[in-house]
Amino acid sequence: MRLSLPESHHSKSRAGVKPGGAASGAFFLAFTLLIMMLAAAIASGAQSDASGKDLFNQHCASCHFPETTAQKIGPGLKGLYKLPAFADGKKVTDATVTRWIEAGGKDMPGFKETLKPEQIRALISYLKTL
Repeated sequence: MRLSLPESHHSKSRAGVKPGGAASGAFFLAFTLLIMMLAAAIASGAQSDASGKDLFNQHCASCHFPETTAQKIGPGLKGLYKLPAFADGKKVTDATVTRWIEAGGKDMPGFKETLKPEQIRALISYLKTL
């Protein structure tokens, strides 16, 4: 005569999925992908700031100081995004800074034909760090 023993309640979860099975594997994979995406976004932002700084040094530093508000040929740009408005009264926003870079100003040449839109975005990203 054979005795059959009841299945241990530890061998399977109520949903029929073993602990540590597919559900936890999927969660781990999703979590890992999220961490990788965040790391890539942070690296991309740092790279954008670095290229923005390079662009500033190539195209802007001859006329603007990045570390002070002191006048060079043009005004120093430290704290540009902390200002409530430009000297002409326009609010300091990405759109107004983009227009200023593209069209130029009083004694500043425009860079619309010199810089690509993604370079202007990188430059703006850098200006926000000043």
